Amino acid sequence: MVSKKDIKRVIILGIDGAGTFIREAQTPYLDILLAGGVQTHLARTVYPSNSGECWGSLLHGVVPNRHESHVHIQKNRSFPVDSMAPSIFRILRKARPDSTMAAFVSWKPIITGVIEDIDGMNKYAAPDEELVPAIGAYLRSNPGVELMFVQLDDVDAAGHRHGYGEGSTEYLKAITRADKQIGEISKALLEAGMLEDSLLIITTDHGGGGLDAFNHGSDAPRDITIFWGCRGPGVNPEANLLGLSIMDTAAVAIHALGLPIPRDWDAKLPAGLLN
Repeated sequence: MVSKKDIKRVIILGIDGAGTFIREAQTPYLDILLAGGVQTHLARTVYPSNSGECWGSLLHGVVPNRHESHVHIQKNRSFPVDSMAPSIFRILRKARPDSTMAAFVSWKPIITGVIEDIDGMNKYAAPDEELVPAIGAYLRSNPGVELMFVQLDDVDAAGHRHGYGEGSTEYLKAITRADKQIGEISKALLEAGMLEDSLLIITTDHGGGGLDAFNHGSDAPRDITIFWGCRGPGVNPEANLLGLSIMDTAAVAIHALGLPIPRDWDAKLPAGLLN
């Protein structure tokens, strides 16, 4: 079990729609952040490779037909608080009722149809350019936050508009802008004295351009292969991430928070990732 004195909080930074194309773009802030951590461009997301299914599996640790976040989103209803597939936020709140947690997203359905309505949890939805300053302000005034999820959406929007992949200049520029925004969030963590005792997970939910240059959702490699990386206390830079799934993010987060991973989860803790 990871010691709480080592990891004070878990922060998940999600770049919607970036797939593995992060390696094709200029990402100086990610390069610096993950220099002492571990990363892979061979992680896999779930099928169908759509945001509701993918972010749902990341936050609930189970396959889409178990969390059904996409169903709640389609029907414009809140994620049920009594679901047999609780999110990592609900698990933390049950274990530590006074825990401070937050979600900042550009795609608003995440804070309704994917994450439960949890009393006292900070939820905020806004376009990326408004979201990032709000995150910085929140971090500076809430040093005790234990769990935070961030979703940036402009990369996916660029993919739908200009096409996904290495051949789309506007798409790659959007990834570089997201990289700069992650740099701004990291700067806020650093200024608040929170960077070195945080487990920082950076990932994406899906790629695109598998069967349609302007879309995603298939099980084609360009749609379903994703980037995943993390840094923080106890992270083993030599860890083998072969076979890592987007769902495993939930297991990493829960373990890092010092809580037992639910036995019925599809998510697994990558062997040797956290010392």
